Amino acid sequence: MSTSSMDVLQRALIAHQAGLLAEAEQGYRTVLARDAKHADAAYLLGLAVHQQGRSSDAVPLLRRAVALADHRADFHNSLGDAWRALGQLPEAIASFRAAIARRTPYVDAHLNLATALQQGGRIEEALIMLFEAVAAYPQEGLLRGRLAVLLQGVSLGSGNPLVRSVLLTLCRDESISAQTLSGAMLGIVKGTPAYETITASLRRREDVLSVASQAVEELAHDELLLAALPRLVVTDADMEWLLTRLRKALLMAPANATSGFARFIGALASQAFNTEYCWAVDAEERVALDELRRGVDEAWRAGESRNDCEWAIVRAAMYDTLRQFPAWRTFDDSATGTWSDEMASLVREQVVEYHAERAIADALPALTSISEGVSTLVRAMYEENPYPRWVTLQQPAVTSIPAFVRALRPTESAVPKTPRILVAGGGSGQQPVQMALAFPDAVVSSIDLSRSSLAYAARMAARHGVTNVQWAHGDILAVDESIGSFAIVSCSGVLHHLAEPLDGWRRLIRVLEPHGVMKIGLYSRAARRQIDAARELVQQGGFAATDEGIRASRQAILALPSVHPARGVLAFIDFFSMSGCRDLLMHVQERSYTVSDIARDLDTLELRFLGFQVSSAVQARFRAEHPAQWLELSAWEAFEAAHPDTFAAMYQFWCCPR
Repeated sequence: MSTSSMDVLQRALIAHQAGLLAEAEQGYRTVLARDAKHADAAYLLGLAVHQQGRSSDAVPLLRRAVALADHRADFHNSLGDAWRALGQLPEAIASFRAAIARRTPYVDAHLNLATALQQGGRIEEALIMLFEAVAAYPQEGLLRGRLAVLLQGVSLGSGNPLVRSVLLTLCRDESISAQTLSGAMLGIVKGTPAYETITASLRRREDVLSVASQAVEELAHDELLLAALPRLVVTDADMEWLLTRLRKALLMAPANATSGFARFIGALASQAFNTEYCWAVDAEERVALDELRRGVDEAWRAGESRNDCEWAIVRAAMYDTLRQFPAWRTFDDSATGTWSDEMASLVREQVVEYHAERAIADALPALTSISEGVSTLVRAMYEENPYPRWVTLQQPAVTSIPAFVRALRPTESAVPKTPRILVAGGGSGQQPVQMALAFPDAVVSSIDLSRSSLAYAARMAARHGVTNVQWAHGDILAVDESIGSFAIVSCSGVLHHLAEPLDGWRRLIRVLEPHGVMKIGLYSRAARRQIDAARELVQQGGFAATDEGIRASRQAILALPSVHPARGVLAFIDFFSMSGCRDLLMHVQERSYTVSDIARDLDTLELRFLGFQVSSAVQARFRAEHPAQWLELSAWEAFEAAHPDTFAAMYQFWCCPR
């Protein structure tokens, strides 16, 4: 290639990297006109054309590049991406497989192949491929993350040693939300002979520790179950039923008969803490718990050693926090001796971290005043039950504010200039922390009504090494320009709890940069019909919004026939924790929306719809049913009518000023 052609190619490549795709395209075409067999120019031209949305024009260019340099894995991968954009999934899958065959590991191609297989409804193939890839390349965090996401909601009936090993690795990975693995991990446990034997014995009302002792031994030492219980919330009613009854058996048995189950009892205690003790407790258990507590109190006052007390404490911790004991404040005092691993873990999460959260809550700055009325009621609710509690977090993809905004508005060049993000109603911190991880160059400000929730959030952020979040006590209804302006404003799951949601929404618009973008999350009326049925049952039953009332209401719903509409709430994770269930069934202020409501409010506020945030599976289905209508709310209204559970979590959408 001549020096002049090299210069043209270099300038085109610089323009490409700067996002000047049309200029880059012209340069690549100039090079190809001079040298028709220039593989790199053909590839880069195809890539630039594809990135401009002209995938049908890109495919022949990328196929030409592949023909000129078949050994180039990146050529095959980009060709697959163009095929996938055109909906040609068999061709895309073949190209991605070709890329992987030529370079291994090739993380991008593995991820693209998983997406294409998923979009084609070949979930099992995608899972097998990713399980094998993660086992072969355990150092590749992106592969682990994608497998975790793909496993969300999937129940595996059995697991070979490779699957079990990979799941254990994922569950222990701090960059992965163990909750996404719940169905897979617990599904495998439920498929074991031990689980089936114990279930049968419990249904016959036998003394399970005696009659099914071998099965209990096996289940209590199942590494998948032991890893899962402390790191997620069990969201399977059958598993909760079994664990509740095993818990009782272990409580009622003589202490010396349960010492071999120390890890399992410790894991059960952690699971109970994760659920905030929402499982049922009967009168017999209450009597046994009272005896345990009295024994511990007497022994502690008598100065007996920790070893003499701790087994009773751990067993009682399957039912309530360590704060049930008058001496709990001294449990973290090293002067009184050392604890076992199981007890030390409980002391860390229920005593040490509790003290840390109280100190954080007291020191939090107040960004705004708190409005009277509904804000005060909602605040009281979340001070009592920080929501939602979380243990692990999914690592998001890293980006920048300009790149993110350009992706939302690809035809516009204007981007916000302030590297600031506001999360309004950040609660216990999941969303602010994920925002901070996704936008490491930005400063995230998170405000919330509840100091308890904010303190929990700040502690969890520190645990995950996140330093670019500022936490402040504040009310959306008091937000104004005095707090500055923000490139991104996010408010999910909050506005529908206001007496006048538009008042809060207008407040947020006031602090959004002119070229900024806003994410809003609102409850879907269509997707919450089961919740409405459950709420009606709770109201008719007169269940109070107390711990005992919530436990009783849960048992009433669990006892319903499987066809009862209210049983549909078992599909929501919130049903399986105390604060979640309170939020789901007993919230003091809430409304739900339709797509038409969203269109009306956007028009009222002079905002432009930039798209719903949905899973890749929903994206694929929508684009198949409504081609070229991604930004048309009328099309989404029709889509939701056909698929009413689409927005079961919430409507999550992006918008910006017109």
